[in-house]
Amino acid sequence: MIFLSFLNFALRVMAFPSSRLSQRLKELRREFLPTDDERDAAYLGSARNLHDLEFRMQELDRARQRSRTPFHLS
Repeated sequence: MIFLSFLNFALRVMAFPSSRLSQRLKELRREFLPTDDERDAAYLGSARNLHDLEFRMQELDRARQRSRTPFHLS
């Protein structure tokens, strides 16, 4: 957790966004903190067969429906 906090801090402080260090830090951040879409795609991609894929899709849909609030924008 401390590493991720340091990584977020370092990304905000970087003065030269095109430097190699900055690019490597961004890659590390993507590796350790994937977006929800990337995480979902990896989860669906690991399905073994069509039945498993369908089950996983329904599971993701149910989780999204439960997490919705009246103020949900997307």
